[in-house]
Amino acid sequence: FARLDESLQIIEPMLRGRRPSLDGAWYHVEDAINEPRVRDNLPIMLGGGGEKKTFGLAARYADHLNIICDPADLPRKLEALDQRCAEAGRDRSTIETSSLVFLLVDEDGDKARQLQRDYLRKVGANPDAMSDEEYQAATARQFAGTPDDVAADLQRRILDPGVDGIIVNCVANGHEPGVVTMVGEMLGKLIR
Repeated sequence: FARLDESLQIIEPMLRGRRPSLDGAWYHVEDAINEPRVRDNLPIMLGGGGEKKTFGLAARYADHLNIICDPADLPRKLEALDQRCAEAGRDRSTIETSSLVFLLVDEDGDKARQLQRDYLRKVGANPDAMSDEEYQAATARQFAGTPDDVAADLQRRILDPGVDGIIVNCVANGHEPGVVTMVGEMLGKLIR
């Protein structure tokens, strides 16, 4: 993380039109410049679940933090982000948050849940041999069912705890015609 921290100390000001200098353990630079400038403000997004290092870097440098964790842990993660922002002297409301989730959505909820079981097999797990507890743990970040069921679950488990947005991965059927549109329409109604 020390190398990433030094990199961000150089990159973040350059992206905002400043000319930083740094004499660090990993990098030495004087009056670094970003030419040609792509735009005046290039937002920085960091992603991860590390409450001390990753969230600390996000509090100091990022515009957006994509929180990667079990949805049940989101309240604790958001509290940790609040703490890191306070330590950095940053107003917590100035950093957006999102959560990375896996969607297995189909108009037929049973088909969506079968896609979930098939996906588990594809990644080397055997859902038929799992206890209920193991299955819950393996699918904690997965949302499977009809668009209405998934939307309600996303609202309850991701947005209600205080996360601003959702980043999705449609791992099982996102390549099928119409699925991305269906998911986009579902999310569009959810995040307004």
